[in-house]
Amino acid sequence: MSIASISVKDVMSRDVKKVSMSASIRDAIMLMTTSWVSSVIVLNSNDEPVGIFTEKDAIRAVAWNENALDTRLHAVMSTPLLTVDGTASLETALGIMVERGINHLPVTHEGEIVGMITSRDIVRFITKNRLLAPEVITEGKVEIGKLHDMSEYMKGFGVMDRVNI
Repeated sequence: MSIASISVKDVMSRDVKKVSMSASIRDAIMLMTTSWVSSVIVLNSNDEPVGIFTEKDAIRAVAWNENALDTRLHAVMSTPLLTVDGTASLETALGIMVERGINHLPVTHEGEIVGMITSRDIVRFITKNRLLAPEVITEGKVEIGKLHDMSEYMKGFGVMDRVNI
């Protein structure tokens, strides 16, 4: 098994929260906090996805403006909204995320958002399933079960510098 043979739909979370672009940062943060998610999909007045608001967006907004919590999401959301089809490989999703420097990637099926995959989901899946173990062990870089060592290994791919576990 390799990340090229695993489908995004097998790793994604199906708990996708959505919020109106006219909602405030405070509203989005409250939804994210109560739902235990790190991002929300932002919808326009026609309920079409137009962006994403993440923890990183919240931190930036608050750092730049002490009154940011009342700011509307349309002013601070990340756009354009990049997505990946659920049938795509984990390797494809990871490639998009690394190339674009993003940690959240909405998953679609027939044009509809059906899930979310995060860099944390991918690292957790790889580590849990020891997908890198054969090449890592033969190179002597990791002792099985030591997440820190796996993280050091993955930094060489430019993955771990964008992932918080």
